[in-house]
Parts: sequence; C-alpha cells; structure tokens
Amino acid sequence: MSEPAVIEGRLHPVTPWRRAWALTCAVVAFVFRDLPEWFRQAQHWPRWFLVLVAALVSLAGAAYGSWRVTSYRLTADALHYRTGILFQRRRRFELKHLQAADIHRPLLGRLFEVCTLHLSVSGQSNNLAYLNHDQAEQLRAALVERMSADALAPRAPGSEPAHEEGGQVLLAVQPKTLALSLVMDASTMLKAVLLLVSGLVPYAVSKEPFALLSVAGVLGPVWRMTGRLWPRWHGWTLTREPGGYRADFGLFDTRHQTFRHARTQAVVLEQPWLWRGRDWVRVLVATAGYRQPQILAPVATREEAERLVAELLGQRAVEVMNASEPAPRRACWATAFSRALSYRVDSGHVSVWRGMFLRNEIHLAPVDKIQKVVAAQGPWQRRLSLATVWIHFAGGEAAAACHRDAAEAIAITADLRRRAGSAPEAADPARRRRAGLT
Repeated sequence: MSEPAVIEGRLHPVTPWRRAWALTCAVVAFVFRDLPEWFRQAQHWPRWFLVLVAALVSLAGAAYGSWRVTSYRLTADALHYRTGILFQRRRRFELKHLQAADIHRPLLGRLFEVCTLHLSVSGQSNNLAYLNHDQAEQLRAALVERMSADALAPRAPGSEPAHEEGGQVLLAVQPKTLALSLVMDASTMLKAVLLLVSGLVPYAVSKEPFALLSVAGVLGPVWRMTGRLWPRWHGWTLTREPGGYRADFGLFDTRHQTFRHARTQAVVLEQPWLWRGRDWVRVLVATAGYRQPQILAPVATREEAERLVAELLGQRAVEVMNASEPAPRRACWATAFSRALSYRVDSGHVSVWRGMFLRNEIHLAPVDKIQKVVAAQGPWQRRLSLATVWIHFAGGEAAAACHRDAAEAIAITADLRRRAGSAPEAADPARRRRAGLT
C-alpha cells in the first residue's frame, strides 16, 4: 500500500489581523483622512514619537513575517504546525489521537471567503485560522480519510454499522420542523419564562423604571436557550462518511461537525413532553473527549432515530432500546415516577429509560464501552430494599438504573463489570483498575 501524499500549505494572509482588524481600520481611517497635512506636521514631530511610529511599523512587519513562516504539513501519521520567527513553536497532532476535524465559517469570514479548521485532540481544541474554503476542505477531507483507518477496525458482534460508504444523506431537518420543535420544547420554554420573570421581579417590587435593566441580564441566557438555536441548527444535514458521519448546519455561521464510530460511547434519545404526540426525539451521542453529549439530530421521527441507532450500534441495539424491565412496584414509595423507570441489558448492549413529566430519556450503549459501574443505596432505598446502578461512559453523564431491587442491583453490577472487563479494550490491567472493573 502506497504512502499518502504529503499536503503542505500556509494560512490565509488575513490571519495576522484576525484579532486587530477593528483597530487597524480605525488607525488607517484616522491617518489617511488628511494625508498631506500629516506630512507637513511630521517635520515638527519629536524624535520619541517617530521612534514609536517606527516601532509600530516594525510590529506590523513582524506580524506579516510571522504569517510568512507559519505553515502546516500533513503526513501519513500526523499534522505538523509551525509558527514563530525568533521563538519558533511547533505542534504535532497525531492522527490516531485526533477525534474530529470540523470546519467553522463565521459570518464575517464568509465575506472574505475564509474559515477555521477546528481540531479536537484528547479533550482539547485547537484551531487553524484562517484558511480559504477550498484549502480547508482539502485538508479536512485528507484528515478524515486518514483518521478513518482505525475507525474501520472490526467491532464487537452486533455493533457493526449498516454501511461504510460515504456521501449518503441520512437525515435532513426542515427549517419549519426545527422551528416547531423548539417552540414545543416545554421544559426549555418554561426555564426561559422563569428567567424573564426573575428579571422582572426588581421592577415589580420597586416600580422604578431603572430596575428594568435587570431584564437585560437575563436576555442573553434566554436568547441562547430559545431564539439562538434556530439559526444555529438551521439546515441540519447528516451525511455518512468513511468511519463516521458529518453534520452540516448553520444559517449565519456555518459549521461542519464530524462524528467518528471509534469515538462513540453511547447514544441518548430525548423526548420533551409536547413532542410525544408527533413521536419526535432528539438524538445525542456521547463521544470520548467531550464533557457533554453532542447533538446528532436536533429533531427526528422515531423511525429516523431508530435508523440512526442501527447505523451507529447495529440492529440489535434497537431491540434492546425498545425492550424494558420496569422497576419493582414498591419503588413507588421512593419516587412518584417509578412506572417511568426501566432497564435492559443483553450480551452486547445496555439500555436505561427514565421518563419525566416534561422530558424522558433513553441511554443506550455497548457494554464494552462501560468505564465504571457503581451500585449506590440511600437510607430510604435501604429501608425499601432498593438500590441504584450508575453506569459511567466517556463523553457524557452517567446513566442510572434507578430503584432496582437490591439483589438485582448487585447482580446487574457484577454482570456489567464482568462483561465490560472481558471486552478486548479492557484487557489492559491498568485500564481495568482505572475503570473500577477489578
């Protein structure tokens, strides 16, 4: 097999001014508004001022020179980044540790036809800013192709995705459907209303117009929770790629986000209360290297969601997700939502279902992705002979099989530890000790 071609390049010339463009424009506009008068006055300027101007010009030249020596180089196993004139800095991104390569095109950047290549490496983010669009697409395509080598390795039985060829659109969210789903998200809208009410409390108490400024303090969070989501997720399209998927979205700031099979730890399905009539769900994936689950589909029908789960984890995972073993009847003394709690496990997957009044969630994951299993029992649970099993994965919150029978919880914990400990990636004793599997 021949070695892949080496790709080299330099960042866009606008890069040195990406943080000082506003100040640069203001200085240029001020100086050139009356250029002949500036030349006449320059003969009477003090020397210290001329030295200062020369220093500023030198700094501008240094910024340009820094851009001239900034370059990247993609080889078969790593991406090399070099910058600096006097103090040189080199970075090396190992492709086997690279989790995602995403393109971000901000609104202002689209005017100059530049974009940012966002790299995620072991929980840290690094940006190559700025690249022209064709340059970024070429580099990202090469990164995805070379990163997919380990993603195409054999998987556990039953977790093989349906296809590996790229280019097929799996999901396209219509703007009208997205807008309606955001309005019907009752829990988010309730939080936004409560925030607005809390901002109006000072005015209601004091009756002073100046107290209305407290509303300005909550408008930002309310906007991020509601109105901002529609332009951010506008045009959401999920496309299959070799070794994973790519999501394209954004109305003003366009983004391309990568999801890799090898980094997927669990799938989370959320269903707000008002979505149940239309049988809509939101699909998220817990990805190694991220603190919170990443959105795979902001809104999808149940059929589309099950198809995505089958693509990610295999058809057997869909069967486990739809099967349930409810909590014991006496759990009603521990929570009013005991009938909304269920749990299911087979040889390859584990599923936890938790239903609330405003939102229910389903956590689904391969057993071999489990990092830690803990059985916990509170004082009231001890009296009822109940216990909760906490199942920890990378890239998201732990799934909880709540209020199971105490003996059943002990058996579940031992069984999951045995299954996770027998997985190929759990063979390392050091990893087993860190994961609490021994």
